[in-house]
Amino acid sequence: MPVTIWVDDLLLFVTLDALIEKMKANINAEWETTDLGKPSKIIGIEITRTANSISIGQRQYVETILKREGMDYANPVMMLLDPGTPIQLNPDGNKGN
Repeated sequence: MPVTIWVDDLLLFVTLDALIEKMKANINAEWETTDLGKPSKIIGIEITRTANSISIGQRQYVETILKREGMDYANPVMMLLDPGTPIQLNPDGNKGN
């Protein structure tokens, strides 16, 4: 059973509900804990659950950076470069920074 730890926060990953109860009991036997239920966010990562999947994302973090950099009204695109654009070696030969 994987356990992810960030300082004083734990995430438990199990395949069966009975396993999580056993794991929590084992942890509680050693340390005082508080069960906060199923997480929706941890260390800035948003967690979204459906019946068949779990997704993670950082939408709020990205939006904060865009706003700070004055790009919160930028026009989003799905693909930064047209897939048909030919890629060529740098004709100037410089390496950039």
